[in-house]
This record gives sequence, C-alpha cells and structure tokens, in this order.
Amino acid sequence: MNNVSVIKPILNPSNRLKRVCGYARVSTIDEHQDTSYNTQISELEELIKSNPYYEFVGVFKDKKSGTNTKNREEFRAMIDLALLGEIDIIYTKSITRFARNLIDTISIIRKLKSHNVEVIFLKENLNTSDPTIEFLLAVLAVHAEEESKSISSNVKWSVKRKAQKGGNLTTQLYGYKIDGEKWSIVESEAKVVKMIFDMYIKGKTYKEIINKLFKLNIKTSTGKDRWHPGTIEQMLQNEKYAGHMALGKTTISNGKVIKTNKDELYENMILNHHSPIVSDDTFNKALNLRKQRRRKKSYTYIPEGMNSNPFYEFVYSKENERYLRFVVEKPKGKYIIPTLFCYNNQNKNRVMLTVKNLFLILNDAINELSKNSDNLHSIFSEFINDNIKSCKTLFDNDLENRVDILSNKASLTKSKKNILNYISRIKRFKESEDILEYRKIVSKVIINDKLDIDIKLSLNPLESLNLELLTSSITLRIGNGNKELNYRVLL
Repeated sequence: MNNVSVIKPILNPSNRLKRVCGYARVSTIDEHQDTSYNTQISELEELIKSNPYYEFVGVFKDKKSGTNTKNREEFRAMIDLALLGEIDIIYTKSITRFARNLIDTISIIRKLKSHNVEVIFLKENLNTSDPTIEFLLAVLAVHAEEESKSISSNVKWSVKRKAQKGGNLTTQLYGYKIDGEKWSIVESEAKVVKMIFDMYIKGKTYKEIINKLFKLNIKTSTGKDRWHPGTIEQMLQNEKYAGHMALGKTTISNGKVIKTNKDELYENMILNHHSPIVSDDTFNKALNLRKQRRRKKSYTYIPEGMNSNPFYEFVYSKENERYLRFVVEKPKGKYIIPTLFCYNNQNKNRVMLTVKNLFLILNDAINELSKNSDNLHSIFSEFINDNIKSCKTLFDNDLENRVDILSNKASLTKSKKNILNYISRIKRFKESEDILEYRKIVSKVIINDKLDIDIKLSLNPLESLNLELLTSSITLRIGNGNKELNYRVLL
C-alpha cells in the first residue's frame, strides 16, 4: 500500500508459521465502495502472502454498514476462529474497517489480546501488541464514531434540503407515474389504492382485501396475480398517498440505525408535496384503525412482549423452496387456528402445517430422542470430531475455500463444547406450547412433502452436514381425517 509503513508483529520463536488473515469491509453509503472493497481484498492478500513467516488463511469480508457488528457474518466467524486458536494475526485497513463502535472495538481487541491474537491496523500504523494500544484505540475509535455520525447527519441534511427544494426522492410508487420531479396520478391504479383504503376502513382484513383484488384480476405493480399482506400494510402507512413526503424515517444515532419517532417525523414532513390519491381524513382513519388492531392482537402461541415472529424461518418447504409464514386463520369466524403456510413462486401449491400439529411432531421427536439420551454423547462427539478432522484435511488441500472451511470448523468446535448442555436440555424438556422452547433444541423443520418431515437439531448448525439419528411416525389430525406422518431427526 502506498505511503504506509507496516508494523511487523513479534515473530513466534518457534518454527511454526503465523496463521494470518485479512478483514475487508465497506459501508453502504459511498457509491464508489465496490472499487474500495476489491482493492482492500487484493492488497491484504498480497501483503500477507509476501511474508515468508506467514501462512495465508484467507480474507474475511463483509459488505454492509459498519456502525455495529450485527449481521457481519464473516467478521463474527473470523473472531470465533481467532478465539479458538485458528488465527494468530488479523490485518485490516483501518479502525473504521474493523468497528466504528467504541465499545465493540475495545471489547473485541481485549478479548483477542487475552488469546494472544494480534490485530494490525494499516492506515493508523497500529499493532495491538503495543502496550499503549488501548489508549490509542480509545482516541481513534472516538474520532471514527464521530465521523460516522457526521456522515449520517450530512446525508440526512442533504436529503431534506433536496426535498424542500422540490427534489424527488422516490422513483416508483403504485398509483403514480414519477418522471424526475413530476408526479402524475395513474387513474386506473389510483382506483385500486382508494379501494384498498376504503375496504380497510370498513373493517376488511388484509386477507379479504387480497382475495377481492385476486377475484377482480388486479395485478401488483410487478405483475403478480396475488398481493402480499406486507404490500397492503405498507400502502396503508405510506403518507405519499395523502400527498405528503416524510423525510428521515430512519437515521443513524450513536452508531445505530433507529426509526424516527412520530414528532420528529412530522417536523421533517413536506406537506402537499404532490397530488394526493386519498384525503388526509381517509389516511388518518386507516392509520388509527391499524394501531387499534395491533393493540388487540394476542395469540396464545406467541409470548407477550415478542416484537418479532418466533416462527420466522423455522419451517421450510422443500417443494416450494420457501419458509412458511405464520397466520391465524379464522374459519367462518367461529374459532382460530394458528397456522404456518407458503405458496410457490407462482402463488400456487399451498403447503401448510398447523401450529398444533407442529408442536405434536416436535414433542414426539424430542421424547423419542431422550429415550436414547445415554448414547447421545458418544454419537454427537464421534460425528463432530470426524467432521473437524475433515476440515483440517480440506484446509490443507483446498486453498481457495479456506475461509469457509475454517468457519465450518469454528461452528463444529463450538458445537463440541456445547454437547453436555445440549443433551441436558433434551433430558429436561417437557411438552410445551411455546415455540421458543422448541427452538432451543431444533434449528429447522423441513417439509419434504405433506406426510414426510425432517427435523434438524440446533447442535450442528451446518446444513451441509447431516447424521440421521432416528426415524419415526406419528398419527395426526390433518384435514377431515387422521393420517400418519413420517419424520426423521437429523444432527
């Protein structure tokens, strides 16, 4: 790298080469980030490979916002591997490419130092083996965090200024034709928007609205036959249909993405920005009705206080290649049936499973598994140890995929440490109607067909590695009769 003098780490007195990796990341703000991203990767790889005392592990890379470490999958995998002793040195371009959150930065560096792992920041010319590193990191990380806040504030300010001058921030919206700064109402689509608002205000559910649109053969903006509930919900909350433009719906504060509260949103509202499709009165009625409905919702199968759906990405349809969604069905309005379902890409082939049957299947499987609990430790240990050994062999022979191989090894090593606690959890399990209790043991349920299911245990998170532990069946009430369903439990 130009004009950068690299601080060399203290070499191990033994003959073993240092296992060294790079870490590259770019944020999502700058449009020129792709070039920076590729440059980081190539320069880090070249730097590490040029040192005869290094064994090149690979370059871990993430292409997301760096205001915190959440969702940075390869970053977290790299840290796990370092803590497991698989990495000795980490090279990264700068503190801003490692972590912009001061607390995260100091915490991770301290943890790595306690495991004799060095991190080298090239731009700042820093090595964490330096005894004064914590003081220097504190100063530099504070500067980096302030810089991140400044960028967020500048972006927010420029967006607001553009809209206030009449500049348009939206390029496409159902009901409108948007050409640069000009908004024109598309009458055929506007009638649909008005109908959706009208039906909702009159008490119709999303499902009833969607069925009406389907019967009238009204397609979505992308040409699909069936509308998605999320699309209807977003339309009913979109102030643009009332002719206004809200700015800064989300922003970055203290290095974290947050939603703007109602008062701040109103302050940043450009009123009468364009011609409305619905009146303010209609829009506000729909908004208030939605809030009332949300307060009334309470399902037996979802613990109070849960803001997200606990069934999210838990049951998967192999045939439709989609995860099942949670819904509360109300046949004839007489009773409720918590259900999971999905359609294929053509909105056909409905695959469904009631929550009651899901719990019956999982409870039966875990009970069957617990009957063999005395042998589980040896079975789990042998399977995991064999695959850890395979990772070591692959690491030496597959130079192109070393990062993935090491990530798999890290996951398996963590699983090995959790075997005893995991078996204890199986032994203590009692029949439950709380999905979160099942998710402590099961990571995924795969529906192969209507009467054939695979149950993947959470001890081994790698979907590419599976060991069949048991096969069984259970009689369930499906439709109007009883049917036998087969299932397999996989590690």
